[in-house]
Amino acid sequence: MRCIYCGTPLSSIDYCSGCGADVTILKRVVRISNLLYNEGLEKASVRDLSGAVSCLKRSLKFNKENIDARNLLGLVYYEIGEVVSALSEWVISKNIMPENNAANLYISRLQSNKNKLDVINQTIHKYNQALQYCRQGDDDMAVIQLKRVLTQNPNLIKGYHLLALVYLKQEEYEKARRLLKKASQIDATNTTTLRYLNEVEEATGVATNLGKKKYRRRVTPLDEREEKKFLGPVRYMSGNDTIIQPTTFRDSSSAATFLNILLGFVLGAALIWFLAIPSNTKKINQSANQQVTDANTKLAAESAKVDTLEEEIAGYQAQIDEATSTMEAAQSKADGYDQLLSAAAKFLSGDQNGAATELAGVEADSLEGNGKTLYDTIMTSVKSTIYESQYAEGATAYAQGDYSTAAEKLKQATETDDTQYDAWYYLSFAYYNLGDTENADKTFAQTIQKFPAQAQAANLSQYVSDQSVLTNTGTADTGETQAETNADGTPAAETNADGTPVSETNADGTSVDGTQNW
Repeated sequence: MRCIYCGTPLSSIDYCSGCGADVTILKRVVRISNLLYNEGLEKASVRDLSGAVSCLKRSLKFNKENIDARNLLGLVYYEIGEVVSALSEWVISKNIMPENNAANLYISRLQSNKNKLDVINQTIHKYNQALQYCRQGDDDMAVIQLKRVLTQNPNLIKGYHLLALVYLKQEEYEKARRLLKKASQIDATNTTTLRYLNEVEEATGVATNLGKKKYRRRVTPLDEREEKKFLGPVRYMSGNDTIIQPTTFRDSSSAATFLNILLGFVLGAALIWFLAIPSNTKKINQSANQQVTDANTKLAAESAKVDTLEEEIAGYQAQIDEATSTMEAAQSKADGYDQLLSAAAKFLSGDQNGAATELAGVEADSLEGNGKTLYDTIMTSVKSTIYESQYAEGATAYAQGDYSTAAEKLKQATETDDTQYDAWYYLSFAYYNLGDTENADKTFAQTIQKFPAQAQAANLSQYVSDQSVLTNTGTADTGETQAETNADGTPAAETNADGTPVSETNADGTSVDGTQNW
């Protein structure tokens, strides 16, 4: 023992020879610690392990550096199955005194057996799992786990206590009694064991003998043994317990043998039916479900691929359509230029009618640059020719009663030259005779707006069914002159010998609107 102040070894005197401190209390504390250690050692020697743990803990409270007490406490913990607590005490002891310490041997032996450490870890895990089952009310699973725990660690007092407590809950008092008796053989004075035994005795009314069983064999004559076979169950005393041994009965007839074999087959078939078949069925169902899941996953992947390919095809088709449209526009533009060149050639050769015919098929909007300039130049020169041709065709169709063709040709004539009253006049009545009220009203309104004097003279406003058209265009025919009409109410057109309509002309051969009559 050393001085706690300066570390000098102490002698028999009551003060430190190094620093002169009073060490009377220190020595008294060490003596009390050693006394409690000796008491714990005595209790451990008679398997009073709970008492030994209590004494050794008190000893360490007085002197935490009492290596013997700490090592012995670790041994006691190891004996009652609490290996983790034992290892903790030995590690602390080793840290206090690294050299010449028995704890080094205990730790090395425990760590050298890896399987033992794995079993200890599994035991702790299973015990905690069983405790969780008990809290959840799942007693059967708790019993299974605790039996495994006690198989791997037969000295675990806590395992015996928890399993006995489950049996007490299930009112299986004899099973609880047997477990508690095994626990008492490990720790004879454990208060929890004794308390549970007391509850078993109160429930059954039978005292428990914790002493070792001693059986005395009595030789019985053969005749007496033969008689006891038929006297019923055998009763005998084992300490304070009454053991009842049932009578053995054996039927060795062939019918009984056959019946036993048959029952064995039936039981075997029942076990297969209730255990093997459901398991195989479950495996088959799981396999089928997995196959269905895999098939659905594969199908979804293929569907995604198909959708992607369809989107790509749609994109390519859009590109094809765009390219086709571009090609058609380019072809139409090229055809327009070809017709423009043909019209230019005929115009230069003096064939104005042919040039007009060619220009009629050219789309002016598709022309650009020099082509547009050429078109406008030729069109200016042959415009009258084109107009005359279109007007003549429309007027002839109108005179023949083909109002649809007349409307088409006269519409082209108004687009070629919108300053000609005759084309607008007959176009309006062509729509009127076709019954196309909307286009008729619109054309009448445009005619009245463009040629108010001629329109007023012909009183065109009376043919407009929707007078709001005249209001919107800002025109109104206020004249009261009645135009000559046919029997159906349409204006009577004067015609030439060939059936073409003849417009009113001036003395110089021009029409009243200033255009040349052809």
